[in-house]
Amino acid sequence: MTPEEQVAENMKKREDQRAKRKRTPASRARRIAIIAALAALVAFSLSGFFTTKSIEVNGNTYFTDTEIIEMAHAETGRNLIYNPGIRQIKDYLLQNPYIQSVEVHRKLPGTLIITVKERTQIAAIQYGDEYLVIDRNGILLRKTETPPKVTMLTGIKIKKATLGEPLEAKNASVFKDALALLGKMDDGGIYFIRIEMSEMYIKCYVYESLVVSGAIKEVESSIDDGHIQQILEKLFAKNIKRGTIAISEDGYASFTPDV
Repeated sequence: MTPEEQVAENMKKREDQRAKRKRTPASRARRIAIIAALAALVAFSLSGFFTTKSIEVNGNTYFTDTEIIEMAHAETGRNLIYNPGIRQIKDYLLQNPYIQSVEVHRKLPGTLIITVKERTQIAAIQYGDEYLVIDRNGILLRKTETPPKVTMLTGIKIKKATLGEPLEAKNASVFKDALALLGKMDDGGIYFIRIEMSEMYIKCYVYESLVVSGAIKEVESSIDDGHIQQILEKLFAKNIKRGTIAISEDGYASFTPDV
């Protein structure tokens, strides 16, 4: 490097140092301002303004709002931003077999929103002195000694019954058919007070004295096509509550009244 280049390099370094010294106070001031603003923001977020003051529950039909809140151990008075207890609320609620899923959200400044999706009880199977209440997927929702107001299933031989898990039946294929029929019944807007299952044929009781009978697949198809519903509408219109609706192998439905 020539003497002239060395002089130029030294001058450039001095200029850079002077420029840096000029910028430093302003830069420090900006940093201090940013830190102060962040500290104020954190302090505000920890203030009572963001304390949970109310808890809102959505999606529940089987349980009341109060029951959901109690099962969730949800509390007011907690900080909604940093400590709303979302994970614990989900864990507590999902312990109940009736609760299929849970979502928890914040609504600032002070509301915690719990949204649940419940399983719907649809049928029960007598097991000893108890009734096993299940949803359309066969998940055991509860055990009760009181006959529940749902469709009663007979002909199912229970192998294992664990709350929150699908029932296990010794005659698994029959139970599978029963669940398929319950789904058809639910989707088709039809209700049976009792269904007697067997390997080949079933009896579905609309009333104790009004029965739908036939092979499982034909009965399912008749529900899908709306044939059984149409026959029942006509019978109800005439106040007929006794007789047998027989479903043949070709899907034809015939009604025989009881005298």
